[in-house]
Amino acid sequence: MIKYAENKSRQACERDDYDHVAHFFKICPNCNQDYQGDVAYALAKARVEFVEKREYTSNHEMYLDAMRDYLYALDFDEQDRPEGEGVYTKLLSIIEEVDEYHSLQDDRLAQCIAMTLQAVGDFRTFGPKENPEEAKKHFERAKDLYEAIGDEVGVITMERSISINETKLSGNEVDWDATGDIAFWRKSYHDKIMRNGEDDVVSISEGNRLSVKLSNENHAIEAERLLTKLVGISRRVHGSDHLITKDAVSHLDREKERLVLIGWSAEDIHVALRYENDGENCVVQGPLPADDESRNVDEEETLTVASKVIVPLVGTPVICHGLRSRSSSHLNGKIGDLRSYSEDRNRCFIHFEEEGLEPADINVGSVRILFELPEER
Repeated sequence: MIKYAENKSRQACERDDYDHVAHFFKICPNCNQDYQGDVAYALAKARVEFVEKREYTSNHEMYLDAMRDYLYALDFDEQDRPEGEGVYTKLLSIIEEVDEYHSLQDDRLAQCIAMTLQAVGDFRTFGPKENPEEAKKHFERAKDLYEAIGDEVGVITMERSISINETKLSGNEVDWDATGDIAFWRKSYHDKIMRNGEDDVVSISEGNRLSVKLSNENHAIEAERLLTKLVGISRRVHGSDHLITKDAVSHLDREKERLVLIGWSAEDIHVALRYENDGENCVVQGPLPADDESRNVDEEETLTVASKVIVPLVGTPVICHGLRSRSSSHLNGKIGDLRSYSEDRNRCFIHFEEEGLEPADINVGSVRILFELPEER
């Protein structure tokens, strides 16, 4: 693999096609997927050696890209600390050399340096030798460069990273769930599409990350629609066996599960499968274990229970029915995300998908689980 990558990269360099060097060291030619684990590490290290051995170090973009990927390939583990520290120091040295001998008016070079400063900042944020003050300085420099070249996503990302390290410096606990809102992830996904196209692995991967954020914030319908789109694109372009396709399918399978409690006081979660007898009953399967990894579907029971005792979990797609009052009857047939409950009032708060419809407080008995999303209008 290393010989193949070196030969292909040498040929690319002879054509002055330096952009493809990274591809040969990162992507398997047989399955067209990213190398993983120890293989990815070995190829990342070999790529640095190729750049140094072939005396391409004067090509600062090529050198920084190789060293940066090598740093990330180390996973910042304690066992890799001496090696990581060496790469960290070398990257800072190259950046200073670029600052001294080259103008930063070149947007590509400026972005490369910003991404490298982001990497060394990550190393000091998550690595075995954390240094929030040092990390913050790297992120601030990266932010300045992202601002100079008009990379809004880069700026927002650095602001988040700066905030994380400011929290660490203050001695407070970092709230990782609050380190990025949906607007950021939407913008990041659309930025990847604009740069790479929606078929690209990087774009699909970013879409998967956006879907996780949407799901965590109970935007279930948007998450499921996005994942359905991503699975279709990935299967068509990359094939069903590609890791990015499998990842998207896994996310979609989880998103399509409709989780419920049987009664308000129940502790065990079940998966609702379908309604029967015109919605009077609901077929459920479970109970589910506390974590997905220990789940054994063969050990779960399938039960039929009265629909009126089913309590869909927050984040479940639902549809309104049976509303008779003049103020709410127009919501019959409308779909939305169940965002919260008022148990003492037996009501739930629905955020509707249809643009222009205000969120509404609905009686629990007037909502049903939406098992299959209708086609998007």
